Order: sequence, then structure tokens, then C-alpha cells
Amino acid sequence: MGSIAALFRSPFLERVSNGTHIGPMIEAADYLYGFNPPSQSASLSVWFEFFYNLLVNHYRCEYVYKNTIATKIFLSRHSLQNSFMTDEIRSAGSRGDVAILNGTSTVYEIKSQYDSFERLDTQLIDYRKIFDRIYVVTTEKKAFQLTGMIEQGTGIIALRDDGTLRTIRESASHKDFTDPASIFDSMRQVEYCRAIAEVFGYVPQVPNSQLYRRAKEMFCSLPPHSAHDLMVRHIKRRGKKRPFVELIESAPVSLKHVCLNFSKSTTMATRIVARLKEPLSNEKVFSVPARQAQ
Repeated sequence: MGSIAALFRSPFLERVSNGTHIGPMIEAADYLYGFNPPSQSASLSVWFEFFYNLLVNHYRCEYVYKNTIATKIFLSRHSLQNSFMTDEIRSAGSRGDVAILNGTSTVYEIKSQYDSFERLDTQLIDYRKIFDRIYVVTTEKKAFQLTGMIEQGTGIIALRDDGTLRTIRESASHKDFTDPASIFDSMRQVEYCRAIAEVFGYVPQVPNSQLYRRAKEMFCSLPPHSAHDLMVRHIKRRGKKRPFVELIESAPVSLKHVCLNFSKSTTMATRIVARLKEPLSNEKVFSVPARQAQ
């Protein structure tokens, strides 16, 4: 089942765009003949749903958790116009599995049944330097183990057997205790320049080699909560534009997370939207014999 997870990553969406996805999907189905894969004449969306349901029921890897957060928290509660979801924000030596920026910031650290808690303490320390709300998302069994293992201010969410999310403990607010230096380093140059200009009314007119140091000095003079809120406002501007929004909206449930994080060309996004509606392949032209039951 582990190889199926590769179908739900951005590189495979690129293959969908350029039309080289059919072979790998048929080959994967050939190994799963006992699970009744769809006909090759079924739409590509139907095929992704088939593979995703196998992950949900038999191999709850990290992608299942990410996609559940994307569908049941981000897309069901927030708008694409005013909110942003990403896995690109790094804090010190850690990068959150999912971060959502809307009126504040929330990070979700995933610990599936295949993960240990070995690095969790370090990850949570790093996240408190940047994020307001912090949650660990894990199995129900592990969720109750965590209640006595991590500090009370960290939220805990369980992914239930039925695929729903249950909040075991809410997160406290951490933005008054964030670290402006770490926040600054999570931002791109264009973002911290806009943030500096918003507060101070100007960007330092210094050589580019000195801009980072001078801008960081100014940013670090801000109170933690102000630095945090500036980060949210300016990183949130990375939010999706059309046709990426069209890709997210038209994608089947199984692909919501990977489409939210797809950032290649707009031409690719448009092609993917079209291919998702098309049959996987024309059986008269392309066919891989099904394996015989042993």
C-alpha cells in the first residue's frame, strides 16, 4: 500500500498534466486486483478516489491525515480568498506538517500509527517560536497517551476510525510568547520588506547584502504578538490564485491537499482540471492484463 501514497504527491500531479500517469496507475491497480479497481473507462477522479479509499481503510499514512485536515478543517471552515494552508513554513529545525493562516496561525504536527514521538518535544519547542495555536494530530490510542506527555497548552486531535477528527484538547494561544527573530526567518524577503514598510513606513535603503541584517534588527524590536500578526498577514498573501483555485475546487476529495499545495504553472493546473474529468484510458488502445488470483 505504501507505493499508492506516491500518487498523491505533486510530482505525480505533474505526470497527470503531461499525460504520463496512466501506466503507473494501471500497474498499481494490477497489484490490487482483489480490491475491484474501477474500469479504465472511469474518470481519473474516480480512480484517485479508489486509491485514496484504500489508504484510508488499509494504510493511514501521513497523506490521509493531511488530506483530512485540508477537507474537514481548512476547506470546511475557511475561504481560499482569506486563508492559506501550507507545509512550507519552517521554525528553527522543524517544519510543521500543515500550517493554516487566517486571522491567526495554527500548526498541525502529524503522528500517524507509523510515527514515534521521539522528536516531538523538540518540534513543539520550535513551533512555539512562530505559531499561535499548536496541535498534534494522531490516532485515538496515541492521543490519550499524549495527554500526560506534552504540556497542557498544546492541543491534541485524534483521527477516528470513521475518518472524522475529534479534538481531545484545545490549544492555548502562544503568540504573546513567540520569537520575532524566528518569525522573521520564516518569511521571504518580499514579505519581511512589506512587513517592515507597514510598521516603520520605509524599507532600509542599504545594499542587498546588508538588507537582511538591518531589516531583522527592525523587525526584532517589535513585540512578539505584533511580529506574529505581521507574519500572518504577509505570508497569507501567498494564497492561491486562479486557475489554482479552480483546480482545488474541481478536485475530488482525495486530492484536496495535494492540489492545495500544487504550485507549478497555471497551464499545468488547467490541464489537470481537464484530465480529472476524462476516462483513465481508452481500453481499446491501452490495457494491462489483470493478474490472476492465486
